[in-house]
Amino acid sequence: MPYPPVPINNGVNFTKTIHHDTYPAIDSVTQDHSKHYIFITGASKGVGRVLALSYAKAGAAGIAIGARSDLAGVEQDIISAAQGAGKAIPRVLKLKLDVTNWDDVEKAAKETEREFGRLDILINNAGFLSAFAPIVDNDREEWWSNYEVNVKGVYLMCKAFVPLLLKGGEMTIVNLTSAGAHGVAYGGSGYQTTKFVLLRFAEYLMVEYGDKGMLAYCVHPGGVPSDMSIKMPEQFYKAVIIDKAELAGDTISFLTAMRRDWLAGRYISVNWNMQEFFFG
Repeated sequence: MPYPPVPINNGVNFTKTIHHDTYPAIDSVTQDHSKHYIFITGASKGVGRVLALSYAKAGAAGIAIGARSDLAGVEQDIISAAQGAGKAIPRVLKLKLDVTNWDDVEKAAKETEREFGRLDILINNAGFLSAFAPIVDNDREEWWSNYEVNVKGVYLMCKAFVPLLLKGGEMTIVNLTSAGAHGVAYGGSGYQTTKFVLLRFAEYLMVEYGDKGMLAYCVHPGGVPSDMSIKMPEQFYKAVIIDKAELAGDTISFLTAMRRDWLAGRYISVNWNMQEFFFG
């Protein structure tokens, strides 16, 4: 029998206005992160790199960037972004980081505390997407890598960084999820289920640490061209990979510019118009 029996609503059209690129209301140059220290995983390219630039344009006090690959170019881009926006150059901490490796993650938390003294915002951006294939036909190791990076990686980052976050400041965790968490695309069982897990994991962060001041929620960064997204089926890629990374960078910078406690445990899409989302 065909499944699902009715089309699944993934919330893509939750607001009347839908965006695929950044827009003036969320422009990071107009935001103020001058008192905030931010950590971004998977920051060497794509959405992670652009997130770092958005926070630089918003005047962040410090930006820690972690990735398995070289980050020297990103550091220079951060400096240029801050200067171009007329903001002070942030303190930049570059860390060699494999989010699936506890030693790497624990070391990153210690170095962040030593460099910044505290952390305000943790953005779990690092991700993995296996080639879409039916369960019987897919590669076992590649399929499991979705869980190693997207679930274990987020778990380890939170395990190591929550104590630092709770020492003061904004105490905010943003987990990057996907609209795919709400769908069941043929062949996508590995990636999509991990992004569904992150929705509930954010709620567990709130249940266990909300009374201590923690704020955790999930954000869909849009459909951004990347080394990962090209693994999607061609027709799916053409339909959904239509967004600019700057939309994700500026939206998340906008959302975290101040504590918004009502976002706790929620799913937010960067495609939504933030003014309509906030005020209806």
